[in-house]
Amino acid sequence: MPICSSAQCSTSQSNAIYAKGMALARQRQWKEAHQALLKGERLCPKQKRFPIELAGVAFEQKQYPEAAAWLRKGLKLDPNDRYANNFAGTVYFLMGNLPAALKYWNRIGKPQIYSLNLDHELRISPLILGRAFTFSPAALLTEQQFQTTRVRLKGLGIFPSYRIELSPRPNGSFDANFHALERNGFGSSRLASAFAVLSGLPYETIYPSYYNIRNSAMNVTSLLRWDDQKRRVWVKLSAPPHDLPQWRWRVTFDARDENWAIRRSFTGTAPVLGSLNLQRQVAGFSLTDYMTGHLRWSTGAELSHRSYRDVQDGTALTPDIVLPGMELKYLLSMTGKPIDMPQRRLTVTTGIYSQTGRIWSNPSHMFEKLQGLTLLRWFPSQDSNRWEVKQEVRGGGLLGASPFDELFMLGVERDNSLWLRGDIGVRDGRKGSSPLGTRYLLANSDVYRRLYSNGLIDIQAGPLFDVGRMGAPNPGLATSQWLFDTGIEARITVLGTRVVLTWGHDLRTGNNAVFGMADR
Repeated sequence: MPICSSAQCSTSQSNAIYAKGMALARQRQWKEAHQALLKGERLCPKQKRFPIELAGVAFEQKQYPEAAAWLRKGLKLDPNDRYANNFAGTVYFLMGNLPAALKYWNRIGKPQIYSLNLDHELRISPLILGRAFTFSPAALLTEQQFQTTRVRLKGLGIFPSYRIELSPRPNGSFDANFHALERNGFGSSRLASAFAVLSGLPYETIYPSYYNIRNSAMNVTSLLRWDDQKRRVWVKLSAPPHDLPQWRWRVTFDARDENWAIRRSFTGTAPVLGSLNLQRQVAGFSLTDYMTGHLRWSTGAELSHRSYRDVQDGTALTPDIVLPGMELKYLLSMTGKPIDMPQRRLTVTTGIYSQTGRIWSNPSHMFEKLQGLTLLRWFPSQDSNRWEVKQEVRGGGLLGASPFDELFMLGVERDNSLWLRGDIGVRDGRKGSSPLGTRYLLANSDVYRRLYSNGLIDIQAGPLFDVGRMGAPNPGLATSQWLFDTGIEARITVLGTRVVLTWGHDLRTGNNAVFGMADR
């Protein structure tokens, strides 16, 4: 490897600068040592010893993020440097970023796990929990094993919070310790259970749930809403088949009785462009495979029936979308993490979702419903979660003749996931006041700042910016205009239950939207 890249740098000169910087460091004159080594790094940018020793100076002053930055620079020059990789792993370990620590330690065959210790108070079957861990004692813990373990633990659905800690042993190996808050029965405590079940009371909804039945990670979650305009009963039963946590089956039932009034706006003058009563029942089954920490796929099927009553035709409703009858859908989805940079605390997740259906109306019709997403998530601070940046882009389209209840909707509404936060999807209790259509593009941008956290309550808030566009088969459902919203969103987590509050401002119309819900 060349000693330097600058014509101004000579071997004797770089050695002299390096010797001076190291002498100052041994005397613990950190500022002077930093200045000397920085001069050498600028003069000879291809010598790895300068950034590595600059990392050592920062480390001695407990400036771990700066030390990590210098080590990354040194390892770009020589990715196989054993000392630098071990040093980088140690720095990230001390900052609490275990995935990044594993990234560098794995290059030198570390860390070796001596024992795996689980909380004795946990009720889940030891067989299931043990299988969720893809690493074992007396073996190397890899970053991929750690990420896969985290995905499978989350998939069990009974650990609202947990941590995997490594404790160093005198011989250089590590003990892996698992600590978790476990949901059993109606919740982890009476207070947490009550808050989770009753968090939807302001909008006439409760969320009864029961977890870890027979210590098997079998969970029942449900929703019951008695709102006169949009009644709903939803139940999901899920569990790992044959005690294998890398898989999870789900059986769902959903029944709705909803009144819809199609309008162009949730406020102001907006005449009804069509209305109906929708009654729909859905039974579904799916199976998810948590293959690795970076890839997951799911397949399943849904059988449904819908009927429409009190249909008032208008520019929004036409016979080709008000299709009653039985429907059968095949579901297939795949999500992956093509970019995972734990040293930068940045991930990019992508997903594709396909639903192929046939509805037996008169006549019968086939349709395809496709959606895709890309989600970027970044924590700018290396040693805290004080700031979080999220950017999500989603798009989708319907091909073929599909029923009204399969249309996409852009707007904040408790049964909708495509939030355009300056538009509310409900007016006077009836759905239909935000754009509906057969194809969409939606981008949600968020910056969150953690305002308060004490272990029981966590409060985050920050600005938002949304961009959306909806395409519809007729102008009564939506226009083709681009929609731009800005505002503020707060996420308040109390005893494991998150409440989301948003204030959105529609830049096109000037309307303001205030909305809140418990995030299940």
